[in-house]
Amino acid sequence: MRTMAEKGLMVAISMMLLFAVKSTVLGVNASRSVPSAEIIAGMLLVLSATGLFDWLRQATWAWIPVAGYALMTLALPHWIVFLPVIAYDAARLPSTRMISVSSSSMPQLHRFSSKTGRTMPTEDSSIFLPYCITVSRWIWLIPLAAAWLLPAIAVGRANYDLTGITLIAGIASLSFALGGRSAKEDEERHQLRALQDRTREASRSNRVRLADMDEERAQSVRMATLGERTRIAREIHDNVGHLLTRAIMQTQAGLTVADATGDAMASQHFGALSETLDDAMMMVRRSVHDLEDDGTDFTAQIEAAVRSFNGISPGFIVELENDIASAPAPVSRCCSTVIREALSNVVHHSQARTAQVTLRDFPAFWQLVVQDPGPAIPQQQTNSRNSSVLSRGMGLADIESRVRAIGGTSSCGPYRQGWRVFVSVPKRQWNRSVKEAA
Repeated sequence: MRTMAEKGLMVAISMMLLFAVKSTVLGVNASRSVPSAEIIAGMLLVLSATGLFDWLRQATWAWIPVAGYALMTLALPHWIVFLPVIAYDAARLPSTRMISVSSSSMPQLHRFSSKTGRTMPTEDSSIFLPYCITVSRWIWLIPLAAAWLLPAIAVGRANYDLTGITLIAGIASLSFALGGRSAKEDEERHQLRALQDRTREASRSNRVRLADMDEERAQSVRMATLGERTRIAREIHDNVGHLLTRAIMQTQAGLTVADATGDAMASQHFGALSETLDDAMMMVRRSVHDLEDDGTDFTAQIEAAVRSFNGISPGFIVELENDIASAPAPVSRCCSTVIREALSNVVHHSQARTAQVTLRDFPAFWQLVVQDPGPAIPQQQTNSRNSSVLSRGMGLADIESRVRAIGGTSSCGPYRQGWRVFVSVPKRQWNRSVKEAA
């Protein structure tokens, strides 16, 4: 927008020069003070040239409108009144340094020679481009110099007025300086935008990196906390539980001796002590189970089970969809074990390249589904078929026993062309355990 305003100012100043310079020079009819058709044509041509320059400014041939109009003023000297507009555009031509850099990055073209039968490098026009731009940047001085040094040129219809030529040259020089300043500001603005883009990209990258580091740090702290809870639960179970078990056994032995000897008082005391120790053992067990549940990361266990089979064979991928955020430790261990066993069956007994593991958290139960699209590996020999069936049968029996141990049900069998393992674990008994612990 600023460039258009400055160009409009240059055109307005050029129009004012029509009346500031003697009419015999510019072809103005002194009696009517109206520009001639030649001047009007020059004005239209300079407007077209400057518009074409703006359109081609980022292209290779942006120098042609500038050089073309300047050379035409040698044949039509009355058009030099519009040279300030051309000088403004000449100052905004790209620098030769930028042209050299862009030209060096361009690949060299080759052509096939029928005479030699080989490819030969073609002449690259970009070699002469810096020279063309350098000449075009200062070519507007040639018409002014010609008008100054040749006061009686034969091409024009009248002699040049040196005062008018000096005025036009001064305004053209100011216009050239204004165009140079505009080009410099455009380049600095472009560099500033590029710097801002790099800064934003670096800031975005740093934010992502910091977010990843914070997430990793939080995950490490969480895993360390869970590990510490598991260690405490194990120590309580191993140490305190062992001591309480020994105390309970000693109390039961004392109670038996007291009953045998008929010591009612001792029997009553041993009975009360036995009840207290039983309550203590129950509380310790509940605390250990709570710590064990808190120290179990369900998501981490499931992801570890799936990750161990990703890429186990070329092109084998396991897709995981997990909606369960947390579950009791026995359920977590059972689900991870079932996933490993089911995926192992897929790898050994199916031609599938993918497997899907889906875990759903419903209000009344947890659901686990492991399936593959198949088909099964064909069995060629009886011995191998028997061993395969035996292996799969043992794996399915292990899955059923583990699921039954936590109160769930399982169903394993063909599904479409593949195989599916379906496990459902009710939440009722686990919710009851939580209420009893409370």
